[in-house]
Amino acid sequence: MQRGRTCAIWQAIALAAVVATADAQPAAPRTPPTNAQLVARTDEYLQRLASRGFTGGVLIVRNGRPVFAKSYGLADRTRGIAADTNTVWNLGSITKQFTAAAILRLEELGRLRTTDSLARFFPDAPADKRHITLHQLLTHTAGFRSDYSPTDYEPTTRAEYVARMFSAPLRTPPGAAHEYANSGYSLLAAIIEMVTGREYEAALRTLVLEPAGMRATGYTAPQWPAAQIAHGYQDGRDWGTIVERIGVPGAPFWALRGNGGLHTTLGDMARWDVALRDRRVLTDSSRTKFMTGHVDEGPGARSQYAYGWAVMRTPRGSRLVTHNGGNGVYVAELLRFVDEGVTIFAASTVAELTASMAVRTLEHIAFGEPYELPPTRRVASAEALAAAAGTYVLADGSRLSLQGNEGVLHADAIGQQAWQLLATGDTASLPRAASLNARAGQIVEALGRGDIGPLRVALGPDGPDSSEVATQERQLMEGRRQRFGDLRSVEVLGTSTGPGGLARTTVRLNFTRGAATNLYTWAPDGSIVDIGARPFAPAELAWTTDGEFRSWDPRTNSGVRLVFTGGMAEAITARGRVLLSRR
Repeated sequence: MQRGRTCAIWQAIALAAVVATADAQPAAPRTPPTNAQLVARTDEYLQRLASRGFTGGVLIVRNGRPVFAKSYGLADRTRGIAADTNTVWNLGSITKQFTAAAILRLEELGRLRTTDSLARFFPDAPADKRHITLHQLLTHTAGFRSDYSPTDYEPTTRAEYVARMFSAPLRTPPGAAHEYANSGYSLLAAIIEMVTGREYEAALRTLVLEPAGMRATGYTAPQWPAAQIAHGYQDGRDWGTIVERIGVPGAPFWALRGNGGLHTTLGDMARWDVALRDRRVLTDSSRTKFMTGHVDEGPGARSQYAYGWAVMRTPRGSRLVTHNGGNGVYVAELLRFVDEGVTIFAASTVAELTASMAVRTLEHIAFGEPYELPPTRRVASAEALAAAAGTYVLADGSRLSLQGNEGVLHADAIGQQAWQLLATGDTASLPRAASLNARAGQIVEALGRGDIGPLRVALGPDGPDSSEVATQERQLMEGRRQRFGDLRSVEVLGTSTGPGGLARTTVRLNFTRGAATNLYTWAPDGSIVDIGARPFAPAELAWTTDGEFRSWDPRTNSGVRLVFTGGMAEAITARGRVLLSRR
């Protein structure tokens, strides 16, 4: 379920690690690294990621001063262009905070108020929408659906998009619930244009970007050289750039304008952090309004939504103001630890290694907390590969199949304990793993028949509309059949544990000419909060200097540790060694 920028189900997993511990006692204080240590440790970690295919840029600010700004990987693989500090990255839904800042600037100028209703700007608005306020649009409590266009790039005029929003029924009564809606920020962009008499990007530059000194940020106005814009990559293929897709008259169109798609550089994001600390863009009172949580992000949520920001407590008891964005290929994360004087911005362009996977470790590094480095790649000897290759059976009958090829050991796990071991380095599984495996299998079997019913039930009443789910799943399945042929069978590989009580189930779809996987992330209440899809590939196990083979999962920053001696195989887990029986 990939769209042009982050929606609610994508945000839930990205914030889970922080929110899950929001009610815990503050963590014991640790000694923060010196700037030199922070730079060295961050660079070592990102170099390891880059060796595995990561392309992205990272900025770390301490007490208003950038202490780390560096990019990694190739911005354009075809032309061999390396990413650097001038590379242009996509912000995704982080765009929303710039739209919110423009609204607050207009309020300061007396041009509008956040308490204004839509009737002030749209006198002909229908009765059920006339009294929606700008505050409700800013906090995703207006009741609109997230999107009113099948893609981010469908040519639409402002009038057409607003008409779609006004003619459709609301999901919830205005002010009744937080329902993340990209469309609400598109409507705010329309209001900015109507109030200023200028096109959105031009108004944004005058109101926000120029006062902040952000001359390299925008949709197309900065006119970056093509070589400066990072390409996206998915499954090894060049996805291209969003700038290319919006380089036509009238673009960015209204499914994207104001809610996603802005581009920036590391230098400009450092300037944005400075602007959020002083009065060059917003007054003190406006900045407080800007970054104060106004509404809970759903029933029982431990985070609140401000104006283009989510606000929560960290495990250290400090306040975090954050937002992310992405389309499944491009991903960006902005975290401001306001009580601790640290800001982390990370952007990435490779679907399999994203900024969201990296920021948790970057936070641990910044605050002197324990973290794991991805294992260094090392070519294994033929003897080591021969000793390890084979099929191993675990206590529950699940199988771990190991095969050596050109100095690398690849692992394929089928069944719960084997999958949990490969994903997390331990065989202990959630009690509900069996039921989640069964539900995921039913969902994918039904999708193979064109039936979205089980998936729609699992997404719950707060999930995307049925039409949106059906469209996206149909497009995904059609694309897979074109590439891989007919669907032949479905295998549930297993469910692995995640932060905050989340669980992730992986299902393999076997086609005539290849395989793909669906990934379902489940909340503790049994609803799906995140969906992923990717081609199937066996896990790669690195041969380490101490003779172990180690896997590494970028989503969990963990994996299995295997030792092979005398024809025996053992997995080294946090609870001790687990013997694996060779079949």
